[in-house]
Amino acid sequence: AACGLWLLARVIAPAVILADRMFVGLSLNEVGTRMNQRILLATLGAGVLGLAACAHNVPVEGTASPSSSVSMAGGGRWSARIASVTQNRADMTQSTRDNSYGSAEWTAGASPSLSAVNLVFTYAGQDRDLYWALAAGSCGTASLPLLPLSNFPGLSVGSGGRTQVTTSLPIDLPSSGAYHVDVYRDRSGGPESLVGCGNMRYSGK
Repeated sequence: AACGLWLLARVIAPAVILADRMFVGLSLNEVGTRMNQRILLATLGAGVLGLAACAHNVPVEGTASPSSSVSMAGGGRWSARIASVTQNRADMTQSTRDNSYGSAEWTAGASPSLSAVNLVFTYAGQDRDLYWALAAGSCGTASLPLLPLSNFPGLSVGSGGRTQVTTSLPIDLPSSGAYHVDVYRDRSGGPESLVGCGNMRYSGK
């Protein structure tokens, strides 16, 4: 509608002015002929300008709007040194308690709702399958994992007791708080199955 009014103003107003100023003294036939010629030229010129103006000002439905910038964790990361956990169990040897160790890094993922973890652990025990989780608080705190254990892929212990996993987690990377990583001998995730733990420390850019 706005473009239509604009076109009328560009066409009719000049035509009226031309009629008043330039066609005085001419016969009606001459006035009509010259008026038609000038209105045609004015219409063509206004049409070109009008199309340009409308194309610039009226958005086309269905096109993508400019995407807003996404705020993401810039370079921040959590890291931990994993140490063996002493347990009063007959089936856990002194060698296992003293010699298991590892590290973990928790960083931003591909989107704000994802994060990534790289965990390396060398296990001195006999178990070939281990499990792990991220939890709030520090080592020794009775707290539930941040996600169900099914979100944390298992660790397959290879030769030399070494195991490693790199995975994405459906959780934002926090920049504050207290967190730790637990390593378990089974999926129960209970304190009796804990074989390693490491407190996470945050470092910014």
